[in-house]
Amino acid sequence: MKVLHVVAGLAESGGGLSELVPRFAREARRCGLNVTIATVASERATLSSAAEAAEKVGVRIVRFYPSFPRPVFYSKSMGCGLAALVHEADIVHVHSNWTFPVWWACRCALRAGRPLVMSPQGCLDPVRLAHSAWKKRLAGLLDRRFLRSAMLIHATSAAEEAWIQRYIGGSPRIVVIPNGVDLPTPGAMGKVDPLTRQVLFLGRLHPLKGIDLLLDAWARVGRLQPTGPPWRLVIAGPDEQGMRRRLEEQARRHGLANVSFIGAVYGADKARQFANTDLFVLPSRSENFGIAVAEALAAGVPVITTKRTPWREIEGSCGWWVEPTSESIATALDAAMRLSDAERVAMGAKGRALVETRYQWPAVGRAMVAAYGELVGPDLRGSG
Repeated sequence: MKVLHVVAGLAESGGGLSELVPRFAREARRCGLNVTIATVASERATLSSAAEAAEKVGVRIVRFYPSFPRPVFYSKSMGCGLAALVHEADIVHVHSNWTFPVWWACRCALRAGRPLVMSPQGCLDPVRLAHSAWKKRLAGLLDRRFLRSAMLIHATSAAEEAWIQRYIGGSPRIVVIPNGVDLPTPGAMGKVDPLTRQVLFLGRLHPLKGIDLLLDAWARVGRLQPTGPPWRLVIAGPDEQGMRRRLEEQARRHGLANVSFIGAVYGADKARQFANTDLFVLPSRSENFGIAVAEALAAGVPVITTKRTPWREIEGSCGWWVEPTSESIATALDAAMRLSDAERVAMGAKGRALVETRYQWPAVGRAMVAAYGELVGPDLRGSG
């Protein structure tokens, strides 16, 4: 079976898709499929480490050079060359929405009669749709048409499945397959500073991530902080929309000296942050999956996240699932920080077991390959 993935970009700074698309491709390749990723990138552009790892196991990556207008990832060369890749494929899997590569890949797949799989990856979240709403309503004229024409739509959670159904109506064929994570080797990295306790946020510095709620909560907790080793809050991630400057100003207004903004971290640096973390917080106002939650659990770190994420299953075992308010986040922080180190370690072990059971990449990859197999004839199932 030949699978073509199409994604707008694969730069390391491009967010979750730069990690997720190559990993889905890599797992499909390990299952014996012939896999190609088409993306918009210049010849000299550095792709994500996940993309490089996928190439090493035999995933072919085809770059189409960017053209104006850049915000929608327009590529004249993709307009000329993508159809040939589509004709080679048995399945065309398109990721995200609102960009030229998505629209053009969908059009090419439908014209060629190839099964079309679409993964919105959170784009149809009503909260996200409300941002730049008129632009998304305009783009929605194309997106709805293609989603309704897709043979299969991939949702990462039951919540995202509901968003998709609400957005396009009817009875679309949807498969719910979570995003995957790797399970790090226990104790592979020790704490850098064993005398300090660390709370970590890791993700894009974007208004939807609710980091302002976390800072307000941290200011509340600072007045109640238990005795014992000092705690610090580390905020890691790439800046978007000038959000870092606003958050740093908020921290200054609160007089928070124990907050650090360290920018984006990837690869070994990200693993080191998780290894040095005692508690992870994702205070999102909306999230289709929340891959950072899964990564924290895999690293054996207890999690606080909001009820705007699909992580209800952590409540009462390996974390806290709370309302998206600074008061609720502060209450959870206070409870977590008052636990002993041994109690937090025990919670982290439960989180790691959850990931081991449900969210490891090999199992996720096999589920996606099985979904592909339902779309093609029996002569292609399992073939490379």
